[in-house]
Amino acid sequence: MMSFLREVPGFLRDRFYHLQSVLGKSPHYYRLFARKYPFNRMVVTDQTGVVIEGFPRSANSYAVVAFKLVNPHVPIGHHLHVPVQLLQACRFNIPAVLVLRAPEEAVASFMVFQGSLNADIYLKAYIRFHRQLLPCLEQILVASFETVTSDMNRVITGLNQKYDTQFALIDAQAEREDEIFKKLKQVNAQFFGSVATKSMYPDQSRAGMKALAQRKVLQSPWLVEARNLYSKLNRNAL
Repeated sequence: MMSFLREVPGFLRDRFYHLQSVLGKSPHYYRLFARKYPFNRMVVTDQTGVVIEGFPRSANSYAVVAFKLVNPHVPIGHHLHVPVQLLQACRFNIPAVLVLRAPEEAVASFMVFQGSLNADIYLKAYIRFHRQLLPCLEQILVASFETVTSDMNRVITGLNQKYDTQFALIDAQAEREDEIFKKLKQVNAQFFGSVATKSMYPDQSRAGMKALAQRKVLQSPWLVEARNLYSKLNRNAL
């Protein structure tokens, strides 16, 4: 699916993502979009040990890589970027983290990833993603982008406290940053090659593209609702 989507025009990627976003609250999403590798390895089941999910470009990859660094045998539901993952976690009483990033940043970064300037589609998807989680928000640990990228141990500690788990913490966290980013680059190369717009880690070469995308986001009438929803979710976030 990834290689196919890289070949289609941007407006078709927009429409395809819109379809995924609309269906992302339903378990039927798995049958339609997550039947094959690697997506079938990311699905939440009753055997999943922890769920780490969020809207795209919200430090999902950093959180998963950092967690797996010290908890390699824990099955993780991750990286489908749809609310059903977290809804299933609530259904099965699985420890779950919603990684939360402000819409101006997450949506603009994802627009660059998608090669799109259609801010309305992606802001509406941001709203749709997070609004679906409100009914079971008390069962989910919300962690801000800033906390995930600066202190992942705080997130793991939060999981252990909220769910009475014993997930391992990252020893010498600051010193292991290079190890985390090395793994991110390996995963990035595996799925996206050297395409800068798809990078899972900071890359200054896309700064101009992101600035243009952010201008589109700031002009969208959907930004107010996205910001309000972010503020509500971020109120009790780590």
